Amino acid sequence: MKSTIYKGACLLFAAGLLTSCDVLDLEPLDSYTEPVIFSDATLTEAYVTKFYTYPKNGFNEMSHRYFCDEAMSNFDNQYAWQIEQTGYTPDMMGFFNMWKEYYTDIKNINIFFNNLENVDKIPEPSRSTLIGEATFFRAFFYMDLISHFGGVPLITRTFELDDPEMMVERNSYDECAAFVVSEFDKAAQLLPETQSGTNFGRLTKGAALAYKARMLLYMASPLNNPSNDRSKWEAAAKACEEVFALNQYSLDPSYQGLFYNHMSPEIIFQRLFDTEHGHWFNWYNQPNGYLGWSYTCVTQEMVDSYEMEDGTMPDVTPYTDASNPSDIYPWANRDPRFYATVVCDGQNFVNRPAEYWVNEDGKTGGLDSEYSGTENWNYSKSHYSIRKFAAEDITAPRAVRASNPWIYCRLAEVYLNYAEAKYNLGDEAVAREYVNKVRERARGGNAGILPDVTESGDALLKKIQHERKVELAFEEHRWYDVRRWKIGKETQTGQFHGMIIIRKADGSKVYTLKDLQKRTFEDHHNLVPLPSTEINKNSKLIQNPGY
Repeated sequence: MKSTIYKGACLLFAAGLLTSCDVLDLEPLDSYTEPVIFSDATLTEAYVTKFYTYPKNGFNEMSHRYFCDEAMSNFDNQYAWQIEQTGYTPDMMGFFNMWKEYYTDIKNINIFFNNLENVDKIPEPSRSTLIGEATFFRAFFYMDLISHFGGVPLITRTFELDDPEMMVERNSYDECAAFVVSEFDKAAQLLPETQSGTNFGRLTKGAALAYKARMLLYMASPLNNPSNDRSKWEAAAKACEEVFALNQYSLDPSYQGLFYNHMSPEIIFQRLFDTEHGHWFNWYNQPNGYLGWSYTCVTQEMVDSYEMEDGTMPDVTPYTDASNPSDIYPWANRDPRFYATVVCDGQNFVNRPAEYWVNEDGKTGGLDSEYSGTENWNYSKSHYSIRKFAAEDITAPRAVRASNPWIYCRLAEVYLNYAEAKYNLGDEAVAREYVNKVRERARGGNAGILPDVTESGDALLKKIQHERKVELAFEEHRWYDVRRWKIGKETQTGQFHGMIIIRKADGSKVYTLKDLQKRTFEDHHNLVPLPSTEINKNSKLIQNPGY
C-alpha cells in the first residue's frame, strides 16, 4: 500500500533563511502519492525540507531546563518535577512526549528511503545531499530517543497495518548508538561542507561530524560505559578532531551576540526563523513588567554557578539568614556570561533596569515583582529571568515574533567535548587548553578576569563539568550531562532557591534566599519511562527499571 503524502509540507526559503511556514498547518487542497513526490526533484526537496521542522528546540514553552538545576517552570512547577519521581509517563509531559512524535518523524524518513529508486531520477549533487539530510535527521531522532529512554526499537523500514513484525522489541543502547554513529558518518560523506544562498541553514558535513562527536561522547560517559572502555574516549576525541580539521568554524568574539546572529562563525547547526514565522521566546520568558510570562525562573543554584571575576566561587552565606538579610549586592563582579544569560534585579534589560524588589510594606513592589501593577501573577517566582536568547529590540513581545536562531550545536561545545574526552584519555594538558579557549572568549578581552584553569586530576574534571554548565547554560545540554555523568543525586537533590529583595524607604535593598522547590533524584531517573500507551500497544516493550 503506497502512502498518500499531503501537499502543504513545505518550508519557506526566503532571503536565504530556512524558516517554517504557516502552510504546514493548512488543510491541503490536494494530495500526492509517493511515486509522484519522489520522481519530482522539487517535491522531493520539499518533502525532505520538512524534516527541518521536526527536531524539538529550547524555544518551546516546555524545555529540559525545567527538569534540572538550571531553572524551574513558573507554571505547574511542582507537577513538572514530580513527573520524574513517579510512575507517570512522558505522555503527560509537554517536552518529553517525544516517543510518538519522533517515531512518526522516523517513519516519514523511512518512506523517503523506501523510494530511493525514484530519487535516482534527481541529478547529483542534489540527490546525495537529500539522502545525507534524511540520514542525518533519522540519526538525530534516534540519538535523542536513546538519550532519554536507553535502548529503543531500531526501525529502518515502514510497516503495513497488518505486518506481523510491527510488534518489535527494544534494541540495546549499544546497538542503537552504533547505528547512530554510522548514520552520522554516512551523512558526513554525503553533505556539502558549506551551504550558501537559498540553501543557507541546511545541513553540512560539519553538523554531521559534530553530532557524531556528541554521540560518541555520550557513549563513552559513565552511564553508558561502566567499564570505562578507553577506546570509546579515543573515538570521541578523534571525532572532535574531524570537526576541527574542516577549518570551517571559529569562536564568536561576542558570547552574548552569537545567539542573535545566524551568521556567527561559531554555529554548526541551527534552526532559522524570520519575523513573520518566528518564535515567542520573548513572550514566554520576559518578566511580567515587560508583558512576558516568566516561564523560566532561573534558580539561585544556577546563579551561584557563575564565578567571581577572580575565578573564585561566590559566597552565598550572607543571604541565608532571613532574620538578618544582607545588604551586600549579590551579583557584582561575576563571570561576564552571567550578565549575558540571566536577568537579575537592577540589571538593565530592554531599556530599563529590572525591578524584582518588594517594598518594606509587603504590599507594593517593582514593575517585575509579585506586587507589580502589570500582570503580577506572571512574576518570576525566583526573581530571576533568562536573558540568553531574548531579543532585546522587541518591546512588545506579544505582538512581534523573534527571529534569532535556535542553535543546536556550536564550536564551543565541541571544544568542551574534546576537553572531556582528552581528560579521560589522560591528556590533561590538552584538556586544559580547550577549556581555556572557551574561558578566553568569555573574558571579552579583559585579561584580568577568569584566570585559566590550572587544576589536574579530579579537580580538572570538575572544572570541565562546571565550564559546560556555565558556557552551555539553557542550551539543552545540562539535562543530558547530569545523567550521562551520573551526578543527579549530587546536583539535582535538595532545596532549590530564589532571592527575596526588599527595598527600604531610603531606596537601599537587602537580600535573603527564598525556598522554591524541594527535589529528589534517584538512579533510575537517569532514564525516563517509556510511555504507557506504547507499552499497552506493544507487549514486547519492557519498561525501564524503577517505573
